[in-house]
Amino acid sequence: MTNSERSPREPGIAGAIREAIRAGGRTGRDMDGRERRCISFRDYMAICLYDPAYGYYRGPEKVRVGREGDFYTSSYIGDVLGERLGAYARGLAAERFGRAETVELVDWGGGTGRLAKQMLGGWNAAAEAAGAGETGTGEAGAAAFEGPRVRVTVVDDDPAHRREAETRLAAEIAAGAARVLSAAEAEAQPWRERPVVVVANELLDAMPVHRVVLRGGRLREWAVAWDDESGRPVPCAAEPSTPRLAETMARSGIRLREGQTAEIGLEAADWIASLAGKLGRAIVAVVDYGDEAEELTAGHRMAGTLLCYRRHVASGDPFEAPGEQDITAHVDFTSVRAAAEAAGWSALWYGTQKRFLVEAGVLERLAEHAFADPFHPVARTNRAIRQLLLSDGMSELFKVLVLAKG
Repeated sequence: MTNSERSPREPGIAGAIREAIRAGGRTGRDMDGRERRCISFRDYMAICLYDPAYGYYRGPEKVRVGREGDFYTSSYIGDVLGERLGAYARGLAAERFGRAETVELVDWGGGTGRLAKQMLGGWNAAAEAAGAGETGTGEAGAAAFEGPRVRVTVVDDDPAHRREAETRLAAEIAAGAARVLSAAEAEAQPWRERPVVVVANELLDAMPVHRVVLRGGRLREWAVAWDDESGRPVPCAAEPSTPRLAETMARSGIRLREGQTAEIGLEAADWIASLAGKLGRAIVAVVDYGDEAEELTAGHRMAGTLLCYRRHVASGDPFEAPGEQDITAHVDFTSVRAAAEAAGWSALWYGTQKRFLVEAGVLERLAEHAFADPFHPVARTNRAIRQLLLSDGMSELFKVLVLAKG
């Protein structure tokens, strides 16, 4: 019996990891071939990110996104993405739900409410444009301007993020046009009572993933043990924790090369499928970095796609600072789309963020100007559009998947 098995639960993230390993009952072999107690990498990642007391998204309350956090999301590149998503959502809602109904626009995993406020602005601007375009058409024009009406909901489990969202949306909340919920509160909502548009912007990449590797021609799963000597978690390999890993790989056509590692996002696929049971008439727009399974497991990705972010610095070591850094992996849109369609969703649109923005009219926002001030609103909007469409491959790396049901 090791020291970690004899010790009472320690405080901190190390104690949470060691206790999970002690209680789990699984074994694997470390890089030196020694047998060790272990947990799956998926369970380790879940503790690091979501342990109630010490997880990255549950620990000491601070904002994780933006200049003072550890990473940026696309909503921090001006207001363009949010405005285009809001305008697109309104148009699709009017087409599928009718013009007179109130639609719930839900930013699931919405963080600080920045994207939600942008989407609400884009929705309302599109409504005003529709009304202006139909001026003089009597009741039809009035209906176009008035509807579909909208209430925006931010869903996030980070208390610091919820407080900032409540501050940012204070005026809208007071007017009954916005609200902020925890995930538990959101799960209890009667979503079927009205049409819903859910936007999941960089949400699925934050869900824990399993990691698998092909060794000696056999599928193995990366697991995590605790090394008392170094006082830190270490990798080991174990038998797959669930047959769903091989099943998902088979459905997605994934064939690993010897020694190749890949991430399997069962949780992301399950989440998108579970929405089908919660919602009635609904649209879901997933915006995230990722690709098809074939690309994510190509020969140039022998180590998988896992990355960690801390103070805006990327790292490939998920064991360096557990609970103090974000851990993320590219979204496998092949498996997400397959799970969605099996649950009753229909895919309406899929492509790169660049193509989505262009088709959503972002180029119409570009404006000629002679302002010398680089911080003038027009100059800033033009710069944000260029950055979203052209900078460092983001526009191609990010994908948009739009689903509908009902």
